Amino acid sequence: MDIAKAAANGDTTIEKEGLRIFIEQRASEMLNSTTIDFVESQGFVLTGMQQQQQQSSCGSSCSTC
Repeated sequence: MDIAKAAANGDTTIEKEGLRIFIEQRASEMLNSTTIDFVESQGFVLTGMQQQQQQSSCGSSCSTC
């Protein structure tokens, strides 16, 4: 996860309540049906994340980023 001011070529942009999120094309399938929430003591929490065939940069699973 990184902070970006604009989407890169091929990124998907999601905007809700003034917050824009850019999702890299390679992460799009993995994040399909994933809920991203912010928990004060933990940061961003992802639930429902799809497993990838190859190991991602987060490791075999990623519950918080």
